[in-house]
Amino acid sequence: MKLSRFESLPVAYVSHDLTVEKRVMLKHGEVPHVSQLAIATLKPNEVASNHKHDDMTETFCFQSGTGEMEVDGVIHVVEAGTTVTVHPNEEHEIRNTGSENLVVLYFGIIH
Repeated sequence: MKLSRFESLPVAYVSHDLTVEKRVMLKHGEVPHVSQLAIATLKPNEVASNHKHDDMTETFCFQSGTGEMEVDGVIHVVEAGTTVTVHPNEEHEIRNTGSENLVVLYFGIIH
């Protein structure tokens, strides 16, 4: 069993944008096939830049704020309650277009 509390987790940064903060609840290797379970916070106007994964499906569950998620060139408006899943080799980018933090819980499944 593993128990963690969000407020006690250390702040880290997403690997492809060293300004986007995250707190990792599950690290790679703690659960089979899961790359991580984390909560990222994008400040107003902050962007998690366009990238893709060859071997991973990622699911993003937006908790608060408003923004856009671009997947393979198509822009989707996101807000609290929106969930987006991207599959291997789908390019994706998240942008905070609002005036408050955009908070997203996300996890990856390794293929």
